[in-house]
Amino acid sequence: KYNMLTSQGGRPVAAWTESRKRNVSPKSELRPNNKTKWMELLDCYISRSHIHGLYLLFLPTMRRRMRIMWSLALICAFSVLIYVSYLLAERYHNKQFQTIVAHSHASIHSIAFPVVIICNKNRLNWSRLPEIKQRYNISSVQETLFERVLTAYDGLSFHQFNVFDSLQGEPLENLNHLNFTEIVTEMSWRCDEVLGDCVWQTARRSCCKLFRHRRLTLGNCLAFNELEQRRGTQTGINTGLLLRLLLREDQHAPGNTATKGFVLNVVQASVWFGFPIDVVPHTRTNVAVTAVYHYFDESTLGLPSNWRRCVMDYEQESEHFQTLEGQKYMMENCQAECQQRYLLRYCNCTLDLFYPPSGYPSCRVTDLPCLAAHNHQLLNFEQPGEHPYVHRTESGLLCECLHNCKSLTLVTDMRKSAQQPWLQPNSSRIEGMWLNVYFKKPSMLVYKTNLIYTWVDLIVSFGGICQLCLGCSIISLLEVIHFAIVTVPKFYWQTMKNVSQNK
Repeated sequence: KYNMLTSQGGRPVAAWTESRKRNVSPKSELRPNNKTKWMELLDCYISRSHIHGLYLLFLPTMRRRMRIMWSLALICAFSVLIYVSYLLAERYHNKQFQTIVAHSHASIHSIAFPVVIICNKNRLNWSRLPEIKQRYNISSVQETLFERVLTAYDGLSFHQFNVFDSLQGEPLENLNHLNFTEIVTEMSWRCDEVLGDCVWQTARRSCCKLFRHRRLTLGNCLAFNELEQRRGTQTGINTGLLLRLLLREDQHAPGNTATKGFVLNVVQASVWFGFPIDVVPHTRTNVAVTAVYHYFDESTLGLPSNWRRCVMDYEQESEHFQTLEGQKYMMENCQAECQQRYLLRYCNCTLDLFYPPSGYPSCRVTDLPCLAAHNHQLLNFEQPGEHPYVHRTESGLLCECLHNCKSLTLVTDMRKSAQQPWLQPNSSRIEGMWLNVYFKKPSMLVYKTNLIYTWVDLIVSFGGICQLCLGCSIISLLEVIHFAIVTVPKFYWQTMKNVSQNK
């Protein structure tokens, strides 16, 4: 053993070993006690240890003053190691995020052209009213009330349930057998009635082949590119969707005196509704669209949704996951589902005209006054924790909806120019208005959110502080662990076995 220590430990160990040889008496050599054996085991480990300065504490030739100084140095090094390791562990546990620009000029052609949804502010084609009365056997007694209900539906949207105020106290039970969702759908505008001169990517197309009916919180509307998801191949004005909107004011409900025009939604294919854009008569409206894509990278997806403040499609067990039936999770779809739940809370039914088919009970005509009575509570969305900072006279819809972790934001830049209808000899041109939707530029911004400090960074930082304080590596730590859990127990059991044999 002493020869091995001398060959591996160098001169200090050799001097230490020779000193111990001179100090060991023959009697001690013949009958070594357990304390001497344990010290030999410790000497053997320390002489081979890769932790800098550790062997100097046990060097026999080291003076006491120097031994104290080296002890203080090692204590300081260990203290710094423990403190910095605590800071690193706390930084890793906090799971802080950072959002960076991953790509400043990503190609816009990698995404589909937006879904363009067009709704007439007068939802119904009143010229079909006689046909509807005949089909549903509306009697002369029911006729007046029937027309009042349809007039209310003509200007209905989610935030305008007050159109049903005039129905308070009316005998609505006489019409409760009618399915007004079906009637309103039949009276909704068809594509050939309100759309004309459609052009897609500079090529003239049939409007009815481009648009299809689609439910929205504005009623029954017409949507372009929802299922097909065509991609835009060009950018700039007149390179996307160009069409003429026909107002047909003579076919509007005479009892609806609200402003005329159209409402436009420009959304992603999987989004149920967006911010409405007014398209007023006698104008040409150019809507330039730019896109911003934002995603969370793989390092963040192992965390719960309430930490990263976004939801993935597969996280159906998350407390924040709620969406329309059969629809992909998106923040807007979550808000639409939240709207339905509030309707159920207040009136025990939902207006299926606004949403995809679901298992919720549909509102009958007798439920419409209830919707009007709670309209003031359905006007705005409310964010959790905003009450100390936002003054509200009425409570709103409290919907804790998060963004999808891979979300696309479409930013619209709208420009309107008057068509000067008084100079147009053609009356159809006076009623019509032009709409032009296109991609503004060929690139888009891509943002990425990731963890500032991952487990890889933790290992690298811990290895660096170990090298700085003790000059050791992970192999040195494995040696310490091996000595503590393998060598020491093995030596102990061997010693106990020898003692029992000697007895």
